[in-house]
Amino acid sequence: MFPTSVRRRARFAVTAALLTVAASGCGYDGNETQRYADRIRVEGFTLVKTAYANGEGRSYLGPAGDGTPAVTAPGLTLSAGGTDLSYLFYDYLATGEGTDSDTGSCRVTVYEIRDRPKAVGYLDDHLTRSQQQSVREGTSRVLHIDVLCDAQADK
Repeated sequence: MFPTSVRRRARFAVTAALLTVAASGCGYDGNETQRYADRIRVEGFTLVKTAYANGEGRSYLGPAGDGTPAVTAPGLTLSAGGTDLSYLFYDYLATGEGTDSDTGSCRVTVYEIRDRPKAVGYLDDHLTRSQQQSVREGTSRVLHIDVLCDAQADK
């Protein structure tokens, strides 16, 4: 009986380890929208928050400035935004399409969160105290990029 219980415990341990690894997302590369968003780079900015809700939203922290910083991704072409599509605390900076053989066609929209206290509140625990202070003082700014690829738009 003892060898059976040792084997059974070992089997349970292996099963538990596999379930833990699967639950942690190890080996999971997301849907097309998330994979394309993973390939976006914003020159001089650091990714501070990701959120998926009918598309992937990414927030970046970087130096204060005007206009759209260099945003790159596979096959991405951006056009300048305008004030007509701005929201309460976002400035619409650019929009465009990107494409990759792995993800298909993806819509990318770039915003700046212009209301500094709301930017800090939105990012809350995703920023250090010094980063929060630099946003409040206007020495840093927060960009938000929304991505939606055709595969997810159809669902």
